[in-house]
Amino acid sequence: MSRLESGLRQALGRLSVVVLSLGVSAPASAQVASPERTGDIRLRVGDRFLAVTLEEDRLRGGGFDLRSTRTSIEGRLHGEDVDLRWRGAGVDGRVGSADTRLELSRYSAQQGFRVDGELAGWPAALVVSPVGLSGDVGGCSYSLTVAGGNYTGWRTCQPNPDSEPISVALGLPENFRALGETQQAVLLSLLLSEAGLPPAPPRDASDSGRTLEGPGLDEGSRP
Repeated sequence: MSRLESGLRQALGRLSVVVLSLGVSAPASAQVASPERTGDIRLRVGDRFLAVTLEEDRLRGGGFDLRSTRTSIEGRLHGEDVDLRWRGAGVDGRVGSADTRLELSRYSAQQGFRVDGELAGWPAALVVSPVGLSGDVGGCSYSLTVAGGNYTGWRTCQPNPDSEPISVALGLPENFRALGETQQAVLLSLLLSEAGLPPAPPRDASDSGRTLEGPGLDEGSRP
C-alpha cells in the first residue's frame, strides 16, 4: 500500500468518527432542553372570561396573585388573602375569611385524582382525569369532557341548581401538567369556584356561544 493510500484511509477514518459522534450527540442534547416555564390558563364561563399566567412559582393576572411552593400556596385572590398549606394528603388554610380543608385521593389504576372537603366554606367533591372533570366546587357543579385539548361542558350553581346550565371551556398549558397533583387540585378548585371568577358583565342578550361541546376559547383576547 502506498503512503498516499494509507494517508487517505486514516483521514476517512477520522471523518467517520466525527460524523458518528455528531449523529449521536444531537438527539441527546435535544432531550435535555428545559421545559416551558410559563403558560396561560384560560377559562370561559358563559360571558365571563379569565386568563391567568402560570409561571414557575407564581400565578398572576385576572385577580390572581399567588405564589406556590411544594408545600403551600399563598397570596391574594380578587383582593382576599389566600393561605393554604399541605398536610400529608390534605390541604388546610383559608381563602378570604372562610376555612378550606381538602383531601386528595389518587387513582392507582388510571391517571387522575379526586379532591374532597370544603373550599372557602363551600363543599368540594371534584374528580379530575385526562378524559374529563366533574363534581362540585365553590357552590357549582361541573360536567366537562376533553375535546380538542380543552375541557368543555357545562355547570350549574347554587342557589339555583335547577337553573339552565352555563357553558364552560377550560384550557390548561403544558406547564400546568408538570405541577404536583396537590398543586393542580388546589389551583383547579380556586379557578372553578365563584371566588376565582370575575363578576359577570351586564347581559344584553342570551349566551350566543352555547353549543353541544360548550364554548370555545377563540375569543381569548376579549376581557
